Amino acid sequence: MADPTELLSHSQILQKIDRIAFQIIEDNLNEKEVYIIGIANTGFVFAQYLIQYLEKNSTNSFHLIELKINKRNSVECLSSKTKLEIPKGKVAILVDDVLNTGETLMHASHIILRHEVSKMRTVVLIDRRHRLFPIKADYAGLTLSTTLENHIEVVYENNEFSAFLD
Repeated sequence: MADPTELLSHSQILQKIDRIAFQIIEDNLNEKEVYIIGIANTGFVFAQYLIQYLEKNSTNSFHLIELKINKRNSVECLSSKTKLEIPKGKVAILVDDVLNTGETLMHASHIILRHEVSKMRTVVLIDRRHRLFPIKADYAGLTLSTTLENHIEVVYENNEFSAFLD
């Protein structure tokens, strides 16, 4: 089996985060508060970086929340009573590292929508375009068509991101 191919280096990922941050700011100019919900592990770390860029470039107030769901069995969150600290009528932005089938984002969206948000958007670093569920990335760092056999992994080690195609 061949070695994984690096898709994005740390500096390239930071450029993607910077661009996404400006898109979010433009989309939410009239909002005083925006809630950023990062899906646990790499999605949450990605959200932490994103919020740094948002706060540096906007006067809006951004709140970071970690959403822990089982990615191997994300359907279990449909019956969970997970309560996030999102006030009714606020903007929520759901963040994850890779959008593959859409299952994780779809089920995480269900949790967020129970909070009666006024608007919800989705952010992913890499969008693979292999949808099995009716959800899309509103903001994506990289959109990539791959084969179903390919695997994309975003790694965060030693305070640096990298993304690989295997």
